[in-house]
Amino acid sequence: MTGIESNMEIEYKFWAGDVSKQDFHTILENAIGKQYEPKYVCSCDDYYTNDAADSFLRYRKGGTRTELTLKQKREGNVVRKEINLDMTANDDSSVVEFLSLSGYSKSFSVFKEAWIWDFEDCDVSYYILSDGRAVIELEALVYSSTEEGVAIIDKWSDKLQCSQFKREARSLFEIFTEEMESLCSSEGCSTPIEESCHKIPQGTN
Repeated sequence: MTGIESNMEIEYKFWAGDVSKQDFHTILENAIGKQYEPKYVCSCDDYYTNDAADSFLRYRKGGTRTELTLKQKREGNVVRKEINLDMTANDDSSVVEFLSLSGYSKSFSVFKEAWIWDFEDCDVSYYILSDGRAVIELEALVYSSTEEGVAIIDKWSDKLQCSQFKREARSLFEIFTEEMESLCSSEGCSTPIEESCHKIPQGTN
């Protein structure tokens, strides 16, 4: 297993609400003053947990690359430490067996369709989850300190009028974990309810 990257992730996440991908695309192009077509990516993220570790693993499968990411859960979720491993050269069964032997078990999976606009200092993305909810994400790319990284996403948040959206402090892992625990509590189930990876209907948002 090769291709290990360790880095700090600095990002804002917002619920898009009633603002469609097309609407957000217009907001972005008006903000930068030119036309810019995004990169389109479909991915299925499998989330794994280990009871002995205060972290979780995301096994991402989409496009031509598969990636395993170890993430530390931090309060506020604006700044997170993560380690990325390129798993493209490994078959799926080998990765799953590695995770199992390492004490990790699969909690749930999340499918999403994403549109990504790459800028020099920030990645801007709009993605739709399998349940139809849409998220806007701003991730700082080039910075020498936490303060500088936060300043970058603050700048893009202002430029893209993100004050109109509801900001989400939790990661997708935390969102789905809390929602499934709540559902299990109300329905009295004894095992986790998995959010399976399935393609959302064409034309959503």
